[in-house]
Amino acid sequence: MSSLRKSSVEDEYWDTSRASAKKNKAFNLFDDTVSVETADDLRKSKRLLRSFDDDDDESTDTINWDGTPSAETGAGNVSFQPDSGSMLYSKSQEKLSTSLSNTSLNNQSIHDVVISNQPKTPQTNDPKKLVEQIQFLQRQLERAKASGGSKIPVDETVQRIINGEQYSLEMYKSKNDKFALLDQAIKLHDGNAITAIILFIKKTIKPSIFNLELQRRPVAANHLISYMKAHFDLKELEDLLGMLGRNEEAAMLKYKQAVSISDAGAKLKSLDMCLRAHFSANPQLSSETPLLQEHIALLERQRPIEDSDRKAELSGTVMMFKQYPRKASILNMSAVTTLYYCCFYHSSEGENHLACPEAIRKQHQLTDKQFVWTALSARARLKQWNSVDELLTTKGWFGGTKARAVIGFDRVCQILNQCNPPLEVLTKYLKLIDNTEKRLELAKKFKCHNVVIETLASMKDRAQLEFYGRKLQPGTIEARSAAAALNNSSIKWKN
Repeated sequence: MSSLRKSSVEDEYWDTSRASAKKNKAFNLFDDTVSVETADDLRKSKRLLRSFDDDDDESTDTINWDGTPSAETGAGNVSFQPDSGSMLYSKSQEKLSTSLSNTSLNNQSIHDVVISNQPKTPQTNDPKKLVEQIQFLQRQLERAKASGGSKIPVDETVQRIINGEQYSLEMYKSKNDKFALLDQAIKLHDGNAITAIILFIKKTIKPSIFNLELQRRPVAANHLISYMKAHFDLKELEDLLGMLGRNEEAAMLKYKQAVSISDAGAKLKSLDMCLRAHFSANPQLSSETPLLQEHIALLERQRPIEDSDRKAELSGTVMMFKQYPRKASILNMSAVTTLYYCCFYHSSEGENHLACPEAIRKQHQLTDKQFVWTALSARARLKQWNSVDELLTTKGWFGGTKARAVIGFDRVCQILNQCNPPLEVLTKYLKLIDNTEKRLELAKKFKCHNVVIETLASMKDRAQLEFYGRKLQPGTIEARSAAAALNNSSIKWKN
């Protein structure tokens, strides 16, 4: 009996209009019985979409706002029911909240999709939101490309790059379109746009075509070279420079790579390879080739000297290294610095020895001024005053000897004074300065009183000599010498 009552109640329920509307519902897009073709036809013809079933919420039982079955209403647009979140189809709602309300994507061009649906400039600096905008742009672009839409004009894409707006170069497939982009960027003189486009072309076109077109556009080539230098793409950069015929730049790039190597042995091998591959075979680098050869020769000389001196210093048996410890390795030093080192630690070596200063001077063609200045500095620091005399003494025409300094005795005195020489040594070379004014200036500076008195007396300047004599301590040899000069009746003083 209870089962009959229950059956009667259920029959009564299914006879109601609302239940009938639910029972007769059709074209549920998410039903397993609906095929893909049916769903596609439904979308194209804009037929009715029923709401999702939800027995726990009465609002989902309502098909339209007036309660009538949606199958009786005809065609309309899709909308969202505010209270349930389910999707309804209603004739009273004519507009969609998305860009698909009036025009199908199949009727839109790439220009329409990219430009109309995206802001002209990013509205936020939030990286997460920017990524979302880019992803949305990519989705829209792919959909538009699948529909066979048209490309954005070249000049507009380049302008978007310059303005920092969102853009895509993937839509440009032909060679002409790609290089039209590059030419437009070159025309507008924007380095960022040129670099972005040239990198895109480099990835998407045959190397032979790319190289040929790049040779015709030196501005683009310069930007690509700068980009490779900044990103240390040195191997590609070397190939690019060779392809462009810029052999000097390629050679200097290889040389720069070689000298940056820290290990002396590896650096020597790299320099030798650079010499053979880039310098010797290139007539345009004939003036630079001897310089590289000298660099290699200098490094070949430095390596054995360094190895020998390091072992001697570690052994502790050489007094020279104990008294004057080495401050740095000789490796990678200049020719003049190497000469100073050898003058300091190996001044007595013969010419057959790698560390001989004279051998270094001859091989690297150092001038007399370079040699004298460097050797004098080393001997003055060692306080080898007799050796200084030998350095500044030369043979005369008739077998005699005379003092000679190619750097000038004024500079000799300045170098010697830095090492606190004996007064008689400094006085000796001050007297050899030909220029009277310069001699007087340096003698006063170095407090060589005898030289000052002799110079003033030779200048017959009594006033200056009297003034200088008053500064001297009474009773000293210098004070008496000044007084004797003033009392010398043979000197005709100036008025």
